[in-house]
Amino acid sequence: MSIAAQVYESVMRLEPGRIFGCSDMPGYRDAPLAVVRALGRLADKNKLKRLAKGRYYVPKEGMLGFLKPADSELVRNSIYRNGRLIGYVTGVALYNRLGLTTQTPKTVTVAINGARQQKDYGTIRIKLVPSRAPVRRSDVPLLQYLDALRDLKKIPDAYPTEALELIAGRLSSLTNGQIESLQRLALKYYNAATRAVLGLILSRIGQTLDPALQGSLNPLTRYDIGLDSKRWADKSAWFIR
Repeated sequence: MSIAAQVYESVMRLEPGRIFGCSDMPGYRDAPLAVVRALGRLADKNKLKRLAKGRYYVPKEGMLGFLKPADSELVRNSIYRNGRLIGYVTGVALYNRLGLTTQTPKTVTVAINGARQQKDYGTIRIKLVPSRAPVRRSDVPLLQYLDALRDLKKIPDAYPTEALELIAGRLSSLTNGQIESLQRLALKYYNAATRAVLGLILSRIGQTLDPALQGSLNPLTRYDIGLDSKRWADKSAWFIR
């Protein structure tokens, strides 16, 4: 079977609206140019739609014409490349999902192993920002919690005291191994204020603390987070105001 025929069969088996790249097609490793040409011919015949250079989707026809991929698929396309996870959702979209804010942003921020850029798809904008740490699947939930702690004062329509209590509840369900990894990531990739807030939470929920976490903080520095002194009475031990 020719490369063009293999590509055609693969494309016809795809779910409409699913985004894919040239390298997802059979024969790409051995004959990449033939695959690119085959996809180009299918796009010219409206069997496919180009989303971006080297990225396509099978169009689904609606009452008003061809439909674009769903927003969730556009986000998925941003965090995976060649079947490999390269990024994760962060920012306000993440904080909404965690229950820290009720705001639903039009722009979804994605932290990736790559350069900064922004893409506007009409129904959604996706802002790509460099991740603070290498993106590994097992670390993604931990990085998302650390991002929330770092942005604690910037989360829209959220009070730091209540937001911190919600995050503490989520961290209390992590395994000992995840808590160790969380502290390792904070120490290596996040700022002192994030490390201080993390230490405060972990001490509150009775988790084993890495001595390096508090040792990494300058005792002459104070971190203005705006926490309620009655509900977080032990904040001064972590130099937090």
